[in-house]
Amino acid sequence: MRHFTSLLMLWIWAWSSSGSRTERDIVCRDGMGYESNDICCLNCPAGTFVKEACSTAFERGVCQQCDFDTYTEHDNGLLKCLMCTKCRPDQELVERCNSTRNTHCQCKAGSFCLPDQACEVCKICRKCKEDEEMVESCTAHSNTICRKTGSISSSTSTVVVSMVVVAFFMIIVIIGCVLYRRTSAQLASRWPRGMLKTCIENGSDLVEAKQNAVNGTLEEGAQILTQPVGEDMAEDEEDKGLGPSLPNTTASSQTSLPVCTLTSEYCLSRSLPQPLNTLEIEKLRRLVPLNGDESLRKSFDLFGEIDLNYHNRFFRLLGLSDNAIRSAEVSCSSPEDRVYELLKIWMEKEGMKANFKSLIEALLSLNQRLSAENIVARAVDCGYFSYEED
Repeated sequence: MRHFTSLLMLWIWAWSSSGSRTERDIVCRDGMGYESNDICCLNCPAGTFVKEACSTAFERGVCQQCDFDTYTEHDNGLLKCLMCTKCRPDQELVERCNSTRNTHCQCKAGSFCLPDQACEVCKICRKCKEDEEMVESCTAHSNTICRKTGSISSSTSTVVVSMVVVAFFMIIVIIGCVLYRRTSAQLASRWPRGMLKTCIENGSDLVEAKQNAVNGTLEEGAQILTQPVGEDMAEDEEDKGLGPSLPNTTASSQTSLPVCTLTSEYCLSRSLPQPLNTLEIEKLRRLVPLNGDESLRKSFDLFGEIDLNYHNRFFRLLGLSDNAIRSAEVSCSSPEDRVYELLKIWMEKEGMKANFKSLIEALLSLNQRLSAENIVARAVDCGYFSYEED
């Protein structure tokens, strides 16, 4: 009888202790409490932290309010509150931090971060092109959505228009081939190889006037001979790095050395790098930012007009590595975004030495004078830079 009574008491004690452990495990495992000294204490409410743990199971210890610039968003068993987040320079404050909520930041106007991606840096919003219309404007969490304008819904009309365009293109090609053969035959009969001479302009006042005249002649469709004479002439400069070699044509060069032609008194340009002249150096020296580094950063959008064929050369000239250029090509969908991202990398690399004049000088050294002049003019019009008073 005594043995039976001992077994019964042992079974009752085991059952009661097992139930106690199960209840403790359920409370702590479900996040409603925390363990301290092998007992389960109830969590402190949001906005507070555990200053002193409980001494009795399933009771709340001493909770203390979070200090300034710290928070806890949920019931917790933390020994201290979390530090509030600080907004980055490319973000703006939406909601300040309080004891129960962290700081809420978002990208500034004109930039965005996708909600399903880590927002390490805000990206510049896309700008619709001239032949596109905006479907959805850019927000802090989505990029601009554009679509082509004037799209034709009728399949028949589309086919007809396509056939007309193809026929027109073929006619232009045929006419161009005929004119090219006639001109080549006439020149070959009149001018043996080696007799075409290179123009030498001694007066600097004639360069600009002749270049303007050449541009006008090209627009009117004049036939101009661009082939250099002699075997000592330099061949087209080859792009030995990323991307294909750049064509050395009148279209790809914005200014260069003049070469005489048979049917015109003016000279065509070749895309050979030239040193900056005194007038260009003086104009760049007088250009000053109106808002420090912010003026330089805002001007990055203006460099989207650089000829796509000169992107790699331009950034190599600024000192960026091929790996950085390749990474930007992979991560950025549009050339404008790629230029902006690479200019940001260049600015971080240069630090205090980064300035607007270096970018313009790089363009001028690549003979992209038209692009350089347009960017400088727009930067002044937008109020990013101005010229020093004489």
